[in-house]
Amino acid sequence: MLILQNNSTTILRASSSTGGILTVMPYLINIWIGTFLVIMRNIGCIGNIIVFQSSTFRKQAYTVYLFAETISDCFVINLVLLTRVIEKAYGIPVYTTRYEYICKIRQMSSYYFVLTSFTFFTLATLDRILSTQRSNWLRKWSNRVSLAYKMVFACVVIWLLLIGHRFFIYTLVNGKCNPQFVIYDEIDHYIEAIIMEFGPLLIVFTLTYLLRKSLRKVIQRQASIAAIVGKQSRIQQIDSQITLMLMLQSIVAIISFLPYGIEIIYDHVTETYDKSSFHLAIDKIIGQLTHTLLYAFFASSFHISIISSSGFRREIKRILQRKKVYPGQTDIAITATLK
Repeated sequence: MLILQNNSTTILRASSSTGGILTVMPYLINIWIGTFLVIMRNIGCIGNIIVFQSSTFRKQAYTVYLFAETISDCFVINLVLLTRVIEKAYGIPVYTTRYEYICKIRQMSSYYFVLTSFTFFTLATLDRILSTQRSNWLRKWSNRVSLAYKMVFACVVIWLLLIGHRFFIYTLVNGKCNPQFVIYDEIDHYIEAIIMEFGPLLIVFTLTYLLRKSLRKVIQRQASIAAIVGKQSRIQQIDSQITLMLMLQSIVAIISFLPYGIEIIYDHVTETYDKSSFHLAIDKIIGQLTHTLLYAFFASSFHISIISSSGFRREIKRILQRKKVYPGQTDIAITATLK
């Protein structure tokens, strides 16, 4: 409690001095935006887990990927962003000698769960893209649930083998969580630039282009089916809405990753420049803003689904209403809903 009071006193004093608003802004960004994203993602985690485990979604391959993405997102928010908010916003020291393992877990998680989450999102998107292809050979690789489980397991193991070393390399050095070897710190900047910035951006731009083409095919196919049959099945409607949802999530990914990538490049390029205190304060505000908004991608999937998919909203409503149904009527109600 004393730490929180001291932190608040520092903010109040800074706000009353010249240029105090520039000093206060990084704290406010982490307090308001960071806390909001933590709350929003945890609500979304609960919602996604409930919906993706329902009978309607459980037998779809893309749901397996999206469910795995949700689990990774929960770890990203609660292990990486939450500790950042606690430290940067509320002034509570996270890294102490007594809890050195927090340093190790956080540094490994900041790469591992971010990369697994993005990988699962990519696989779910590719599954939807393959489902719209004219080639039977390409289409047969979509919606293969058994393959989806194998891919999830493979991704978990592969990224753990590639990233797991960070748990042993990072340790507390003068109260800060840093690698034990200076050369690794230098190499880590380039690794981050490739696999955390430019790589995801290139993949997202490609997926957005392919999803846009796929969405057109889905709309054309829907029009043809509607003209022949008169209406679509519920699963077909949900599939097309999931494709739209993934496209919107790709746009959010671009908004999240692009500013962060640009800021990191700018920071490296201008690292040796002589800057005024005003310039440094602006750089700190932009750095905190882009770094915090990076987590918007990991916090937004459930809420994008709610906005873009009427099938997703109906499924939530059905799950909530199912609790009011008597046990003997449950199977009848579910069958009627699916029809």
